[in-house]
Amino acid sequence: MIYGAQKGREAVPLRLLAALWLFVSAALIWSGWSHVGTLAGWDPDDALRLVQLRDFLNGQSWFDTTQYRMNPPDGAPMHWSRLIELPLAIIIILLRPLFGQESAEIIAGTAVPLLLLGWITYMLSRVATQISSREAGVAAALITLSSGALLLQLRPMRIDHHGWQLAMAVLALSTIFWTELRKAGIILGLALAIWLHISLEGAPMTAAFFLLLGVRWIGDVREGARLFWTILSFALFTALLFLGTQADGFYAATFCDTVSPPHLAAIACAALIMLPAVHLQPDSLKIRLLAAALSGGGALAILFLWAPQCAGGAFGQLDPLVREYWYSKVTEGLPIWHQPWRAIVTLAAGLLAGAISWAILNARLGGSKRHQLGTIGYFLLFGVLLSILVVRTISVATAFAIPVTATLVALLFRQYRQSKTARHRIGLVVVILLLLVPGAAVSSLIRAIPEGTRSGNQNAKAADESCQSAASVRALAALPKGTIFTTFDIGPSILAQTPHRILASSHHRNEQAMRDHIQIFRSAPDAAHRLMKARGISYMAICPAETELAFYARKDPQGLWAQMAKGKMPPWLEPVGVLGQGIKVWRVRE
Repeated sequence: MIYGAQKGREAVPLRLLAALWLFVSAALIWSGWSHVGTLAGWDPDDALRLVQLRDFLNGQSWFDTTQYRMNPPDGAPMHWSRLIELPLAIIIILLRPLFGQESAEIIAGTAVPLLLLGWITYMLSRVATQISSREAGVAAALITLSSGALLLQLRPMRIDHHGWQLAMAVLALSTIFWTELRKAGIILGLALAIWLHISLEGAPMTAAFFLLLGVRWIGDVREGARLFWTILSFALFTALLFLGTQADGFYAATFCDTVSPPHLAAIACAALIMLPAVHLQPDSLKIRLLAAALSGGGALAILFLWAPQCAGGAFGQLDPLVREYWYSKVTEGLPIWHQPWRAIVTLAAGLLAGAISWAILNARLGGSKRHQLGTIGYFLLFGVLLSILVVRTISVATAFAIPVTATLVALLFRQYRQSKTARHRIGLVVVILLLLVPGAAVSSLIRAIPEGTRSGNQNAKAADESCQSAASVRALAALPKGTIFTTFDIGPSILAQTPHRILASSHHRNEQAMRDHIQIFRSAPDAAHRLMKARGISYMAICPAETELAFYARKDPQGLWAQMAKGKMPPWLEPVGVLGQGIKVWRVRE
């Protein structure tokens, strides 16, 4: 059986989608202006992406992503691709002569994430329309534009790569329902190649797509066309993207956090086995099984024989001290059980709504609709499992849930129109609203649950956010140019808002500098001073309520920061004063 969407369904009017998108975009710009107008972004990755973009526009090589104002004089190696910087760079280059550099950056940082939001809304609306109805398409647009899990990655100045990962995931899903198999395969391969190029976090879901297509082909040789073009497109575009961003080409160094020569060899092995096998259309089920097993096994063998260090993932070889003090504290990369329950319940509400909707629809639908529902259910299940293990992948899983939830909303809406009793209609309206905005509903319920006496913690958090704000950090620019020692998360903002240098940030390839950063905070004051001098540190700038500092104080009571927190200031730190909104600054004496 050839799987695809039914043709001929009336699409949701683009004018309606555009109007909804414009309304939400305006609301996001207005509500987030403090992050947009100051070019602060929403986290350290946004700030560092802006710095990397500026360096590129100021003449740094396309092939060189080293951050030279971090870990001076050598610089900090970065694993980020420049690919997603192209749209930002083009907009800035076009608008800079008209509005100036800062305004051009604000416009670009606002436009790109919001355009991605609009594109994702359109694609999810199309998927829902294809598998259900026009009403489902409208519902999908409404859910997308109100989903907290998605808007966190697609709001203005969210210029890091997560929004692009989400867009490629949705594009890949949408192609599964296209009936033009060659076009569907080519675009699917391209989407997966871009996703993997942006981040190897896309590898598990890429495997899920190939697993689905492979199983379908094993079961029915007529399913080979989509698989053939997907493999060919994926292999070619992965190689092209790699060669287009690596100066050393196939001789580039091997890394486990981005596509490297061993990954290319593994993909080539799988393609060289599968492409002839699919093209020949073998009637024997055993031959198809053997080809699939050889391609998958061969690819894994090449990858792990060539790069055995990658068996532990991107962080498998991380320095133990850096792992303990930094990586284990990055909650977004940890399993769901390490997250604050209030935040995760709110974020997962859309996912839960999708899972419930799928169970209800699976019991009620049949025929081709059930096959299509089963396809989305497969990706939804895969997404849920990934979200449980790595919580930052929850946005992709939530996106996959939206067409399912929208389909149930459309079904309930039809029941509402047919209902004759007020009580039944009111009940249906309540359920529909809960499905459309599950996050808001859950958040409202959670607020009714007492948190206990945490006003002190909340005040400290507010003070820390104010201290680390872009406006606060800009005050450091008044200091003579030098290298500032600070906490991991505020470092990128210092690079973005001032001309100063820093030692390290939360970016793992700069491993030795990260280790020295940690050692300075945890070592006895005299040892910390020696490390600072060796690293050429000019200033120490601290927001005292930062969470990282509290960990040092608990973990290493004899260390530099623990002593400073007790008021025991080493004589080699000369107070400069309090700058910005609470940043304490010291000059490091020789």
